[in-house]
Amino acid sequence: MKATTRITSWLWLAWASAAHGLAACTHHHLGGAAALVITHGGTYTGTYRSTSSGMACVRVATTEPVVLAGCTLTGPGNLIEAGEGADLTVRNCRGQGLAPTADQQAPGRFLDVYRPSRLVVEHNEFTQTSGIVVNRWSGAGQPGPTLSVCYNRVRNVDGRWRDGQGSTHSSFLILNTVQHLPRVDIAFNEVVNEPGQSLVEDNINLYNSSGTAQSPLHVHDNFVQGAYPFPATADKFTGTGLTSDGDAKTAEEAAAFIEADHNQFVATGNAAMNIAAGHDIYYHHNRAVTSGALPGGQRFRAGHAALGVFNFYHQPPSVFFNHRVEGNTVGYVHWGGHAPGPDRQDLSEGACAPCTGTVHLLDPITPATEAREWRSWQQKLKQKGLVVGPLPLNKPARP
Repeated sequence: MKATTRITSWLWLAWASAAHGLAACTHHHLGGAAALVITHGGTYTGTYRSTSSGMACVRVATTEPVVLAGCTLTGPGNLIEAGEGADLTVRNCRGQGLAPTADQQAPGRFLDVYRPSRLVVEHNEFTQTSGIVVNRWSGAGQPGPTLSVCYNRVRNVDGRWRDGQGSTHSSFLILNTVQHLPRVDIAFNEVVNEPGQSLVEDNINLYNSSGTAQSPLHVHDNFVQGAYPFPATADKFTGTGLTSDGDAKTAEEAAAFIEADHNQFVATGNAAMNIAAGHDIYYHHNRAVTSGALPGGQRFRAGHAALGVFNFYHQPPSVFFNHRVEGNTVGYVHWGGHAPGPDRQDLSEGACAPCTGTVHLLDPITPATEAREWRSWQQKLKQKGLVVGPLPLNKPARP
């Protein structure tokens, strides 16, 4: 296959990811039944269960500060929903998604929030949901963190429909049109998706979302393992570990002022990290390792390249500019690839001009190489004295 054909094919996959991701995250559920509807501020704890895909466990219907602390949430619908102006903290909660109760439905979101004014999501654990959606934003005048998604343990983000006839493009975290927001911290989350048990698109998708020049939107020190098609042996896939994305026509509206560093992306099909749109985006000192092997020994054939920077939406130079991709450590197997050697594609061919200082891991890149990334992640947490997921009762949250 010629290089130009390969690049065009990959850009098509990136476009498919972006288009479907936007459609998914603009659909929010703020009506219908809920096990608990919160109309006044305060701290809430307890066990809440939904029984159908159209029913939420908890809906926040107030702009007064609400804390969900130590909750247990189970159901096929959204576990938590919040509407415009919500000031919400979700901490130390456990969420379990269940199989949808209707066709053409995926498991519900752990959190689906529309135009919040403040959002803190820390030290939670959620499994078999379709992740977190933050859809737009209202106000950023309060002191302290505006948007914090940190120290969460996530397993098997899953967008598969019950009837097996399609899927909802789901992510651990989608920020859709969250613009010019200072003090955004997405850090120390542990996301593990298993082949055959999950269907995630971009694990983290930043769609027309931006920090500020003085306070970039910061994605750092996360461990993300697994971005697989379903079935995992398929050879086409549109997901990634992290993508900055969006169809904005102006610099004001585009994905911008994003810094992503010291993350680990392991076993991610299609790509580990992409810059597909926007300006002033800086990826540095991340690690991207994909062995090209599935746990059963089959080839993982859905890989393309670890790092890519491309102006997919053909934005003018006034919108797509000033990207840096520096000092990343990469060992990415793409069967049939050739850079830096046979069956490798650490940098996307013809679409990584700003990528400099890349450290290419020595061959062979194997499942044992991936396992070392997990061990180094555990060591990082130990050295920093951090706990991901719900905290023990006697351990206070980090300030």
